[in-house]
Amino acid sequence: MLYFNMINISTNKQLGIMLPNTNRALAEVVKNATPKQLETLAEGKDIKSILNSLLQESTQHTKSDKVLLDLLKNNPTLKSLGKVSETIKALLHTLQSDKNPLPIEKTLKNFLIDMKQMSEPLLKEKIENSGVFLESRLKQVHNPKIILKTELNALLKALEQSTIPAAKSLRSDVKNLLSNTLLQNASAAELTQKSPPTDTKALDNLVKQVEHLLGKLQTQFKGADPIYSKHFASLLHKSEQLLRPETLQQQQPTHNALKPLQENLTQLSKLLNSSNILPAQAMTSQLDAIVKTLNTVMKTPQPLASLHDLKLPQHIGSLLEKAAILSNKADPIYSKEVASLVEKIGHLNAPNKLEAHHHIKEIASNDLKAVLLQASDEISKSAHPNQSDLLRQIDKLTLQIDYYQLMSHLCNASSLYLPLSWEQLEEGNITLNHSDDEKFYCDIDLKLKEYGNVKLRLILYDENQLNLHLFSENSTFKQLLKEHIPLLRSALIEAEITPREIRIVDLSRTAAASTPYETQTDTLKMGFEVKV
Repeated sequence: MLYFNMINISTNKQLGIMLPNTNRALAEVVKNATPKQLETLAEGKDIKSILNSLLQESTQHTKSDKVLLDLLKNNPTLKSLGKVSETIKALLHTLQSDKNPLPIEKTLKNFLIDMKQMSEPLLKEKIENSGVFLESRLKQVHNPKIILKTELNALLKALEQSTIPAAKSLRSDVKNLLSNTLLQNASAAELTQKSPPTDTKALDNLVKQVEHLLGKLQTQFKGADPIYSKHFASLLHKSEQLLRPETLQQQQPTHNALKPLQENLTQLSKLLNSSNILPAQAMTSQLDAIVKTLNTVMKTPQPLASLHDLKLPQHIGSLLEKAAILSNKADPIYSKEVASLVEKIGHLNAPNKLEAHHHIKEIASNDLKAVLLQASDEISKSAHPNQSDLLRQIDKLTLQIDYYQLMSHLCNASSLYLPLSWEQLEEGNITLNHSDDEKFYCDIDLKLKEYGNVKLRLILYDENQLNLHLFSENSTFKQLLKEHIPLLRSALIEAEITPREIRIVDLSRTAAASTPYETQTDTLKMGFEVKV
């Protein structure tokens, strides 16, 4: 499963690096422009003014933008670049042929991920460090001391609204931390080379204060009432999902169909029973009675019919609603916002994490484009036996990244590759779009060695409602999909996504259409495109 809905990518197009002398894809495009096309581009007075307009967040494309996009798509040099993953493998092969490994080899090895090892955090990390967002990320680096000060002020505001006795002591600690000289004097100037180095002792003292506060906060959270925990909220949400009419209607009337709901309610009952809050304890007996009735219903010949006859969905829904209201009245110190603040503060609990330049170095050391540029400079000055081959392959890989950067800006999108290793995959791409009615579309086009063309469209709306359409002309593959739909449905519900519709369609039926997705796409706005 691809965790596209969890990936948070900045759509900031304000990149001052998109000039012919810094983006080689753009230089290649301009070099191959016809006199008429250059005349159109000249209407923007100069390349810089054209680029300034296309780098702005806008759904409107000027005439010059369209010309550049057309040139980009049809440029013979850029069209023949091939896949990024293949270039990485070729570069790795050349590097591994030498007895003395270069630092870039380790970066490239870690960058190619196997399909079986892919996870949400890993996928997010690879996309962020793909090189496409390098300059944008560098421009968005902020002084971590300013970030810490902002998070502490937000935490203080929540603590001031808390009625828990321990909050008073925590407020005092936060105020004391905010009075630290380093935080009071923190400014954006620290990001410049002119800023003086931070006093080591003062920085260590600041870190000790942060650690002290984190220790007290984490101790306080461990004593939180169970109904204010993330686990309780997750169980509550999942039970609500399983109880939805559309979910129940899609289930088969069997013992196993209602088992997830029964298990969830049983876990909720245990948490409510261990709560120190009287209203929560009162709900336990009601929930236990419902679970017992549900167990009886599950043993009947038609459990789903009996479920509705006894009006169990309404009874369960009413009880879940009361539990949600009780949970939402949690003291601010147990809120998700405070938990998030504590997590962010926890990421700033070391001297190097509070140094502005550390963040820049961290980006530069992990970002593929930055590593490539540094390696190219080092290899060009060395006497490496494969110098020419290495420089040629690094040059090609850098050009491919530049291509995706330029494509992103011209399409008012974020277009990128996915360095993915999958034996069955011949080629494929993933495209995320969104429409004016705030529906998000993920189109996945794959060409598999064994099963041929496979197309999927995922439509996400109302935050967590999902329609999934799968298109294939291979009968064996379609049968495999049918067999695994229950597993897919369970995985989606577990991820707090409601599968409203899952359809399997014969791809040959839509062959004559311009798109197999049976959905108007003229209102879609590009989100980002991932190519394998």
